[in-house]
Parts: sequence; structure tokens; C-alpha cells
Amino acid sequence: MVKYEVYIQGKKYEVDVEEVEPDVFNVTVGDKKTVIRISEVAPFVHAGAVEESVSKIEERPEVKDEVKVEKEKIEGEGTPIRVAMAGTITKILKKEGEEVKAGEDILILEAMKMENAISSPVSGRITKLVVNPGDRVAAGDIVAFVS
Repeated sequence: MVKYEVYIQGKKYEVDVEEVEPDVFNVTVGDKKTVIRISEVAPFVHAGAVEESVSKIEERPEVKDEVKVEKEKIEGEGTPIRVAMAGTITKILKKEGEEVKAGEDILILEAMKMENAISSPVSGRITKLVVNPGDRVAAGDIVAFVS
């Protein structure tokens, strides 16, 4: 979850944002909650025709533009294993160098308060684990490589 300070017409609001799937977010302002879908990320929050400022409280590596750069930098030998949804890595079930069969679970991803097993799409040896327990990932992020 990421916290933002949003100023609208001079009034400060604290906003909590959690990605639940690509371009879909749970947004909480005070005790009000809603789910929003974003079709295009803009540099400013627009309230009618007025541009309002947004200042980030907590840094988060999953900011849209930064994620694309980080994904391109991740290199490993073999088939990349990607997650289908945003969430938090809670358990690593296999270590680098271990053999896995196609369909075998390698880690657990918690998303929307549910544990989701992430499995290897191919048989082989885990050549690289990219994540650790507690890491937040976005949909499409690489978490491991199998060769």
C-alpha cells in the first residue's frame, strides 16, 4: 500500500492506494473506500479543469514508469517466471539451483488477502530468484528464472 498527500483546493487529504490488478486500485480516503480503474497515468491529478498537486509520502518501486525500467534490467538464464497480479511475496518454496517440474510451486504471492501459488511453467533448475519474502511485485514482474 502506498500513502499520498493530495491537496485539492488547498485542503490536504491522505490517500491510501493499493494495486489489486493491472490498472485497478483500491483507494481509501479517510473512512471512504472505492475501487478505481486507470486507463492512462497522467503527471497531474485533475479535478475538473484544475490541476492539483500530489506529493508522495512513501517511496514505492512499483511506480508505473520505474517498473518498466526495472523489468528491462532483470536478466537471468532460462525461462522467466512472471506473476499475473500485484501482491506481496510471502514464502519462497524453492532455492536457486533446485530442480523443479513444470507446474511445481516455487513461491507464494499474497494478493487481495489470498495466498496464490506461483509455479514454474517448465521443468528444469532454478537459475535465479529475483524476489525475497516481503517484496511487493506488480503484475507482469519477473520473480525467477528456470533453465
